[in-house]
Amino acid sequence: MSEKPPNIVCILTDDQGVWAAGCYGNDEIRTPGIDRIAESGVRFENFFVATPVCSPSRATLLTGRIPSQHGVHDWIRGGNMGSDAVSYLANEVTYTDILAENGWDCGLSGKWHLGDSQIPQHGFKHWFVHQGGGGPYRNAPMIRDGQPITAPGYVTNVITDDAIAYL
Repeated sequence: MSEKPPNIVCILTDDQGVWAAGCYGNDEIRTPGIDRIAESGVRFENFFVATPVCSPSRATLLTGRIPSQHGVHDWIRGGNMGSDAVSYLANEVTYTDILAENGWDCGLSGKWHLGDSQIPQHGFKHWFVHQGGGGPYRNAPMIRDGQPITAPGYVTNVITDDAIAYL
């Protein structure tokens, strides 16, 4: 009998430096949820990016390549919605592509901010994302099933509830 592959849950906070979590040694900040997950799971201890802002660091995590290779050099100002939407990683292979090709069911709840937010990309079947790079903390503009919506409530709770429901 073959062993069932493990579930993989990747939690990526937005622009949170290593210094901003207790599990990495900061005894002044309180991050009990992140700390608990770090104790029971796997956490990166040597992950570096060449551009410490959201879009290129997310592209680096997904592709394993640096900005000069994947082409995302700064946070993305446009190309997220409508007729000017751009799929910035269209010619890249991401780890989620590989997981999906090998039978994993991939879902994204939260921030994509790598262009064309309305279309699920790179192996993701579940797609609940910000329309752009972020938005208001309450009643955030999001995409669900390819449609722009306003998600009622506090955005962190809305995204968390969606991720839990998907899982």
